[in-house]
Amino acid sequence: ERTPTSSLLLLSIEGWLCFFVAKGESKSKALAGDTTISMLLFLPQIDGFCSLNHQVLENFSCFINLEVVHGGSKELLWAERVKSLMGEFSKSEVEQAFMEYRRRGVETHDWEKWASLFTEDAEYIEHFLGEFRGRDAIREWIVKTMAEYPFISLWMDWWIISEDRVALYIWNNLPDPTGTGKRYGFPNSTVLRYAGNGQWDYEEDFYNPADGERVWAEWFNDGGRLTTKIDRSLRGVEGWAPPVPEPACSREEVEREFFEYRRRGDVAVTTGDWGQWADQFTVDAQYFEHHFGRFSGREEIRSWITETMKPVPEMHFSLDHYMIDGNRVAAVIPNCLPDPRGQGAGFSFNVHVILHYAGNGLWSYEEDIYNPREAEETISAWIAAGGTLSQAK
Repeated sequence: ERTPTSSLLLLSIEGWLCFFVAKGESKSKALAGDTTISMLLFLPQIDGFCSLNHQVLENFSCFINLEVVHGGSKELLWAERVKSLMGEFSKSEVEQAFMEYRRRGVETHDWEKWASLFTEDAEYIEHFLGEFRGRDAIREWIVKTMAEYPFISLWMDWWIISEDRVALYIWNNLPDPTGTGKRYGFPNSTVLRYAGNGQWDYEEDFYNPADGERVWAEWFNDGGRLTTKIDRSLRGVEGWAPPVPEPACSREEVEREFFEYRRRGDVAVTTGDWGQWADQFTVDAQYFEHHFGRFSGREEIRSWITETMKPVPEMHFSLDHYMIDGNRVAAVIPNCLPDPRGQGAGFSFNVHVILHYAGNGLWSYEEDIYNPREAEETISAWIAAGGTLSQAK
């Protein structure tokens, strides 16, 4: 029995989280007892946080609203969205499919066969070059594009496999035309979604096009040409990002602190106090924002985020998904602005956020990867619809 009015309610009762599904009535009536309770579930609450296991989520119908109460903050999520984060395939199957994806692309540059790893109706979002729908469109684009750059080598710095998703960080490297060992390369991050049978139904690539344009211009000015020989020995640029702190904390701790990171963002949006958000970084934290640049130390981060958010205090930060590997977190966080006309129109752009957890509730690194031109287009469209930038000083 799946009805649009079914509600999943969450209450905290003396250290336990109580979930119950109220069918066919509003949540207000459910709380008043004027409805039928069709499911009752108690789970232990640990430091204000509770992870739902797969079996619990599988029991939720696709129309149920999930209201998560955490530290006084409420975030409304669609249960179908939460359920979509649960994997349908074994980790070994996803790993095997990913190794083949990597082999055909990074290792052999066999782009015809690489494209065949996508489903017929796959969606590919390249945040600069466009969106491609279907395997044939992906094949036509990737084969033509990569044929123009036979001298580019690729190197995957790291990847995370979690449920049916893969997040990866890959370098696009151009060979040194000077013979001096000078590096010419820029990274992008990618999110893949596995669809079974060795195929993928979604890919999304994140980077700042200005990084690529800068590298290309410098390479060409230094003598790089189409005939320059590929160098497959190239890896990532040394010192680009700090190492992930070791040893790894428990997944439960990292996950709990990631939701604290999210909660502090909600508080900052509500109150305008970005100082408390900056307090969660270590004193010597590094922050790399692919448009605004690099910031060293908590105080630089505090100063930058406070000034940057002043013109758009209404901007809030949703969550598409997150992945955890040791002390590294990778999350796609849409940056959203409310519809000035109140008609529910969407004004948002996706940002791939990489975080390093340092323990004791603190983060030592954040990297925000996105196309700033999309951000500018989003804000311009929002202003055209009636939104106004704040003049606060």
